[in-house]
Amino acid sequence: MRFAFKVAYFGENFHGSQYQPDQRTVEGEIINALRKLGVEKPKVKSAGRTDAGVHAYGQVITFDSEEKVFPRMLNSELPEDIVAWAWAKVPETFDPRRAKSRVYTYVMYGSDFDISSMRKAVKELIGVHDFSNFTRKFGEGENCVREIYSADIRADREFIIFEIEGNAFTWNMVRCLVTALIEIGKQHRSVEWFRDLLNPEKYKERVEPAPPYGLILKDVKYDDVVFEVDDYAFKTLQSRIERRIAYNGTLFKLFSLFRQT
Repeated sequence: MRFAFKVAYFGENFHGSQYQPDQRTVEGEIINALRKLGVEKPKVKSAGRTDAGVHAYGQVITFDSEEKVFPRMLNSELPEDIVAWAWAKVPETFDPRRAKSRVYTYVMYGSDFDISSMRKAVKELIGVHDFSNFTRKFGEGENCVREIYSADIRADREFIIFEIEGNAFTWNMVRCLVTALIEIGKQHRSVEWFRDLLNPEKYKERVEPAPPYGLILKDVKYDDVVFEVDDYAFKTLQSRIERRIAYNGTLFKLFSLFRQT
């Protein structure tokens, strides 16, 4: 039987999601947990690779098992920074990478942005574009054409929140887009410059990726899979998120008391 799980993780202590024999990764921890549950030679496949420091809320992983495995069972063998919270039994042919769309969210700190110009730039993303200028280590012959279904940016107190949904994303694409949006928000670059970046045949300029800690893989969507939420596992996830908010929120407020004004 093949199972698909929705998995959340806090990415700061991982060398990315993809299995690496000599590094701590999300897939590596899940493989170890499945072995402890008696799954022989588990092969874990993810909907998409996330880099070191990137988080996830709705990553999708698959594995095969002769016995049923529920999220709460997997969580009992997983470390604190990974939580499986929903599941589905899927056909043997199901490939998590063949998703309808993926949704990413990036959070930027700061309130001194020209949000109006950033919104104008974000509107340029809708549709089909060549994102070669927003792809790290782009190689000759690599196809960087992707379709963006929706994109939005908004201010929320001391933060700017960027959310984007597309059929797929190139390596570091969202983080590179964020760097460009910050340049526009700081009025170092124009919306016209951003528009030119979306036309790499005429204009080439490599954009470096923004830091990974602000990025989360929010969701992966499929046409033919309905995930069942494990209530106990979901409460576990919410509890761990609340603890993180309390801890990091306290630190943020504590050190902001000494911020130069």
